[in-house]
Amino acid sequence: MVEVLRSGAVQGLGLDAQPDAWEEKLGSDYVDDVRKGRMRRDYGLVELSFFKEGENWQCFEVSLQVHRLAADISDIVPSSLIEEYGELESRVRFSDLQVNVTAEGLQVAQISDRGRHLYSRFSVMESGVIVHVLEADSGDSLRRGDIWSVSLARDFTARAAPIS
Repeated sequence: MVEVLRSGAVQGLGLDAQPDAWEEKLGSDYVDDVRKGRMRRDYGLVELSFFKEGENWQCFEVSLQVHRLAADISDIVPSSLIEEYGELESRVRFSDLQVNVTAEGLQVAQISDRGRHLYSRFSVMESGVIVHVLEADSGDSLRRGDIWSVSLARDFTARAAPIS
């Protein structure tokens, strides 16, 4: 996950990658939901959102749905990620990730949101990534301070701006 926060990419792929590049890197075990010129490609842990521009799909968001790791589902992580990083933990503590990321010289800043009670949001300006962190225990396995999701989006600047 540190690599994603550092680079703003998953295995070298970011917002400029086409669906076929994602399939080549992450495999063909995904579900596509296509509606009205939009497509959501769901690999389990990795979720991609595209819109149709002419003949091409443009990726506008890459998300790591970290909370899904807590589910007892064996195929939630694409095999190429397991090959590169090994088995992933079922919970990822934000404090642990933050220590590793700041040790690499990246700035992690909290986005001050009013009225949001489920998650705190943190931005990494260098890579354009936003991290959603649980503010309360969720279900049996996720706890306050666990990462819910990590996202890279074309509208990062708007998403990272504090809500007034």
